Amino acid sequence: MSYIEKDHDRYKEKILERSRNAKKDEGEEYAQLKGRKLGEYTLFAVLIPIAVFTLFTRELVAFFASATAMCAFAFGQGLVEYRFTKRKCHLILTIVAGASAIVGIASLLAVSLGWWEISHFFGLLR
Repeated sequence: MSYIEKDHDRYKEKILERSRNAKKDEGEEYAQLKGRKLGEYTLFAVLIPIAVFTLFTRELVAFFASATAMCAFAFGQGLVEYRFTKRKCHLILTIVAGASAIVGIASLLAVSLGWWEISHFFGLLR
């Protein structure tokens, strides 16, 4: 065994020892990541039909609530991804989703408090 192979083996052992001492379970982290991804798909699989259904049944409060929840979720995810990757598409997603969430909250409040009539919204759709 050459000096380089011995040095490589020592380095590998140090890395493995650090990993064992870190008390991190990669299997658990992987399961949590997979669970989060499944949760994202499930969230949107439930919220999108609710948003569409409530829009067509003219239950505007429920529509704004579900759409705002989707936008807020997309904002949080986009913000984390942008901080990590610094990609412009994540920045654009974050800005659009954040602005949409703010507009959604304002619309939800306006409709709920009676400041904005549902008929005004559906007049815009004609």
